[in-house]
Amino acid sequence: MERLEFFTITGEDGNEYNFMFVEELKIDGERYWICYEAFKEDNSEDIILGDTVAFKVNEEKGEIFLDAVEDDKELEKVEEEWKKVMEDVDIDENEDFIILDGNDEIVDDEQEN
Repeated sequence: MERLEFFTITGEDGNEYNFMFVEELKIDGERYWICYEAFKEDNSEDIILGDTVAFKVNEEKGEIFLDAVEDDKELEKVEEEWKKVMEDVDIDENEDFIILDGNDEIVDDEQEN
């Protein structure tokens, strides 16, 4: 697989959302991309990385489509697998994934509970 560093998704609302690709995970025959939100700092070339986002990868006729992981159990599996991959790296164990709702808006899963 060709690894992407940064990519942009245009939401249904027409807004563009930027992400940095971090890792691909394979879980139960499905592919997931772990990404960070990426923001360009105003008046600067600096990129600020935001929350961690998991996308489900679907491929059709050689094209890659990224879907939000909306199922809570599926999201938990992805989060647990990501934590296993990152065991040897210093990360915040309390970091939660965020999910994209059906309107391609970013929603903090802790606020939904």
